[in-house]
Amino acid sequence: MQTRPIPHSAENLPVIGLGTFRAFDTSLTATPIRDALADVIRQLTEAGGTMIDSSPMYGRAEAVVGELLETEPARAKAFIATKVWTRGKHEGIAAMDESLRLLRTSSIALMQVHNLIDTETHLATLREWKAQGRVRYIGITHYTASAFDALKKTIAAHPEVDFCQFPYSLIERAAERDLLSFCADHGVATLINRPFGQDELFAKVADRALPDWAAEIGCTSWAQIALKYLIADARVTCIIPATSKPHHMRDNLKAVAGAMPDAALRTRMAAFFDNL
Repeated sequence: MQTRPIPHSAENLPVIGLGTFRAFDTSLTATPIRDALADVIRQLTEAGGTMIDSSPMYGRAEAVVGELLETEPARAKAFIATKVWTRGKHEGIAAMDESLRLLRTSSIALMQVHNLIDTETHLATLREWKAQGRVRYIGITHYTASAFDALKKTIAAHPEVDFCQFPYSLIERAAERDLLSFCADHGVATLINRPFGQDELFAKVADRALPDWAAEIGCTSWAQIALKYLIADARVTCIIPATSKPHHMRDNLKAVAGAMPDAALRTRMAAFFDNL
């Protein structure tokens, strides 16, 4: 597994992680579901991945992650990230305490202010929590490009922000305009959500054969193409595609193998999707 350094600490983070939006919002009472999700986590960790990202916004996902990791030897190595998604100091503290309870841990690697909700209030709390050792890193997130200016303003005003999470994909490349460079210039790690454009990318290429240039970088699926495009951008720290299917996790992990697209090929890849 390739790794990238977290700028504020130089801790290395594997480039492929796991998102839990929708995929982990389920019950574990059915054995096939439990086995599949446990296998997804196992596939990730056995390949060297560590990042598992969740949120109280994702329904039962935090509880599911906490329960599945309870019996996994990889828990000690897991880089667990979640978010605070409410308004008010005391409400935020209560919500974060509940997230830790559901995740079955007393501390967490990364706590993020979700969608910039009551950012100033929660960052003040998270500075205290970091000093106390309850969180290792502080982050901010958003799911839409219309918030990129707000993300940049928050980073500029708050040097304590270690991570910025936002969407970036072959069909949603607004981050390339300046957010990726802004984060790099300010020493902020980037966590990429929606790497498939919330599956819109797959809809665009449905029933299409892989282009000839896919073989140049060892890609055998559209998912690998989408992820390799992102991995080839050195400003990307970690990508968190969500899945509940072990075979999709295995396929995603293949994106770290073999040659990466150079700048010229990345331009061709972007043009290919622009012309669909």
